[in-house]
Parts: sequence; structure tokens; C-alpha cells
Amino acid sequence: MRTNDSAGHRRVEPEPVIFGIHPVEELVRTRPHQIERMYFEQPTGNSPLFQLLKECRRQRLVYQVVPRQKLDYLCGTAKHQGVVVVCPVKAFLPVEQLRGIVEKAGSHGLLLIPSSIEDPRNLGAVVRSAAAFGVQAILLEQKHSAPLGSLVSKSAAGALEHIEVCRPHNLAQVVTDLKKSGMRVVGAEAGEKAKPREIDLTGPLVMVLGGEHRGIPPYLRNLCDAVAGIPMCDAVQSLNVSVAAGIMLYECFMQREVAAAQPCGPLT
Repeated sequence: MRTNDSAGHRRVEPEPVIFGIHPVEELVRTRPHQIERMYFEQPTGNSPLFQLLKECRRQRLVYQVVPRQKLDYLCGTAKHQGVVVVCPVKAFLPVEQLRGIVEKAGSHGLLLIPSSIEDPRNLGAVVRSAAAFGVQAILLEQKHSAPLGSLVSKSAAGALEHIEVCRPHNLAQVVTDLKKSGMRVVGAEAGEKAKPREIDLTGPLVMVLGGEHRGIPPYLRNLCDAVAGIPMCDAVQSLNVSVAAGIMLYECFMQREVAAAQPCGPLT
């Protein structure tokens, strides 16, 4: 799309792109029909980039080999690993479809709200942990959330293709409705005394993470049934939100593994 800048010059708005070998591999595997254009740097030897190019040839995807400078220009960084794809990064899940995902997951339902995460690299790292530990969908705020762009995709290293992302207009109402349907809401925020292992993280759950600067906003904190903090040494006062997400989701994953292994009681 073309627009005029303040001086009246014509400029081209950046197109939505995905770059990096792992994100593009997942894109080619899961939704090749949405790829508009592909650009490669000339691969060498039997490198991962060459293998990716071979797969694109096998699927008869249209691509072009271009100088590295063009790839730098297309994605605004030199950290593209030799491949850039023009393609929608991710379509948001309509909020109307969220209930179906929750119902299908049953007692394993797990939704994540990474509140107030404005750094796309942090959000991408959270997405990667969420996909690794069984989160079915991520819910984002309308404001105070990083855009779901190429930096999120690159930092997620392909995990964005394996998880739904929803950005409802009224997040508080959606969480309230989820509570009414039987999901508990647990927050994680620096400074809390309750340890993650002291809180029941089994069963249908919405986990809310406090962001880099604001923590959990009051409108979400008021909906939490419990809030945990991660204990750490006195030398460090807080953790990066993506690290905290990994710790909390791993604890949730392990509690559910243990619960699933427990016997159901004596047979009668």
C-alpha cells in the first residue's frame, strides 16, 4: 500500500513478511497457500537454507534468488538467515471460535494472557514457550501489546504456526465469560509471596503474565483467583517476562503430568 508522507513524497508501506529459516520452514509446511512471494539469498553447500530451497522447489512454490541487500531491505534487519517471505504473519482467531477450542481441550484447557508485553522479541519467546507447554491459545490486549509482526514470528522460531492467537476487543469480558464456563484464572507477577508450586495449576486454566513495566493491569488482576510469584535470590529483583513465562508454564505442565499419573482410586 502506498501513502504520502508529511513532505508529500510517495513512500511504500512495509509489507507483512516472515523471515528466518525455522519460521519459514513451518510456514512452508503448514500454510504454503498463503505465501505471496519468496526471496532467497544464494545458498551454499548442503546448508539448511539449501534444503529449504529444495523443499520450495518440490512444492513448486514461486521464489526468487536475490542479493542479500534486498533481503535486508525487505525485513529491515540483517538477521534474516537468507530467506524472506511476503505473507500474512498470523491471522487472529475470531473470539467466537475461542469457546470451541476450550471445550475441545476439556480439563487440559490452557489459555495464556501475556499482558503489557510491548517488546516483540519477548512476545515471540513467550509464544515459543506457550507452544512447547501445551497452551491452546494466546489472548492479547488491544493496547500495550507488541504487534504480531515478523519480529514476533522470528523470535518464536516457528512456534507461531502451532498456536492460536486472539485479540478480543473486550478482554475483561472474555475472561469473565471463561470464568463462568469453569476456567480458573491464575496470575504471575513479581513480588508475590505464593510460589507457583503452592497454587493448583491443573484443570481448565487461564494464566495471566505481568508485563515488562506495568505488571498485570488492575482490570485483569481483579479477575485472578490466585497470583503467584517466582522466588529468586536477593541479587535479582525480577525476571524477563519470557523467562517467567517458561517457568510458570513448565510448573503447570509438570503439575498436570503428575495429576494424570495419579491412580483414580480403588476399583469397585
